[in-house]
Amino acid sequence: MLKNVRIVFSKTDRAKYVSHLDLMRTITRAFRRAQIPLWYTEGFNRHPYLTFAAPLSLGHEGLRETVDIRLEEEMPMDEVVARLNAALPQGIKAVEAAEAVDKVKDLVAAEYTITIHCSADRVKVLLAQSEILVEKRTKKKTMKTIDLKPYFAGAVVTEAGENLCVMEVTLPSGSTENVNPGLFLTALSVSVGEEIQAEFLRKRLLKADGTEFL
Repeated sequence: MLKNVRIVFSKTDRAKYVSHLDLMRTITRAFRRAQIPLWYTEGFNRHPYLTFAAPLSLGHEGLRETVDIRLEEEMPMDEVVARLNAALPQGIKAVEAAEAVDKVKDLVAAEYTITIHCSADRVKVLLAQSEILVEKRTKKKTMKTIDLKPYFAGAVVTEAGENLCVMEVTLPSGSTENVNPGLFLTALSVSVGEEIQAEFLRKRLLKADGTEFL
């Protein structure tokens, strides 16, 4: 009997520069080396069943990303984690594994910590504006203007040093709506008149009720 398993993993340090396509290849190879009995799709081009709930943007770190697999044989979840970690490269680590509870459609948001190389005052000036307009590429590869103000209304910004601050914010992250935190950095760079750098950390994925997606 096939068993649906959700693996929570982290993607940090230099692994943040691994694209989603390369991540899929890396994790697929790791499963093979770990000799974990994955279920393969049927058809001419058979491949292991792997489903990522919300692909992480290139250059962003994630602490609790998820990938769903199907096991053809029973295997203790702690053994799945141990075998996988022995085969994964530095920067990608399996945190836990368990039978999937939530459906992908239940995922609606994500918590972020953004370390911005700019003073908190400058960030707060932008957040205080009546609207924060920025260009966003749609799924159809066209550009449209969106207002980030409603999405960042609950953001909390704290000073973290000279020309350095930290923002905590929860943003839409699901099949119906998705807001990349990098859009705020684009708007901030325009606001201050110079390119601003930042590091993005996605802490966890959330359901509509605010609990973690598991």
